[in-house]
Amino acid sequence: MRRLTCFGMVGFLGLAIAFGNLAQAAPTAVPKTSEIVTVSPLPVAARAERGSVFFLRGLLNVFSRGMDRLSNKLEAKGIQSRVTNYSHWQQFAVLLVSNYRTDKSLAPVVIVGHSLGADAAVNMGNYLATRGVPVRLIVLFDAVDGASKPGAGIAEVVNYYKSDGVGKVVKVLPSFTGKLVNIDVSDRKDIDHLNIDKASSLHDEVIANVVSIFGKL
Repeated sequence: MRRLTCFGMVGFLGLAIAFGNLAQAAPTAVPKTSEIVTVSPLPVAARAERGSVFFLRGLLNVFSRGMDRLSNKLEAKGIQSRVTNYSHWQQFAVLLVSNYRTDKSLAPVVIVGHSLGADAAVNMGNYLATRGVPVRLIVLFDAVDGASKPGAGIAEVVNYYKSDGVGKVVKVLPSFTGKLVNIDVSDRKDIDHLNIDKASSLHDEVIANVVSIFGKL
């Protein structure tokens, strides 16, 4: 497999960060319920019998296929999930808040994201938590923004990042009372921004954490 040149890597990361900055400069309005009817309700199987698991890919749905692999591995453990692009987080969050009012089995919530999807995972978690939906776990793979900070109502955040790359240490809001773990994988020379979401050893850690939450074998 050809490696990206240094110029190519810088170009890609610049594009990703530019997309993120545009999103920060012009926040997307939260869609009204009538505008999200195309987002199908979570099937029972996607709730792992209780709770909801979401995976958020990064830019263009091309560079974050590790989210799909991790979702498939969890499915093999009996835990199904939704995988989507980071730009769709608000649609699913609005729907989940609405459904949670009458179906408490939709909690706890687990959100996993890579790159721009990691930034979106924090935003989604904060949106849900401030509206009364318990967020049990957020897992981040090399978030590129760093401006998104977990707040109250989020129980645990695990952040895998490369300090010698574009990954950021996660900082929290004063209201955050949960558990935060920042894990720098800079010593792993085989891992970079484009494949951190596919690292099997990190997948194993995430799976163990999620399985412990849902009690699947």
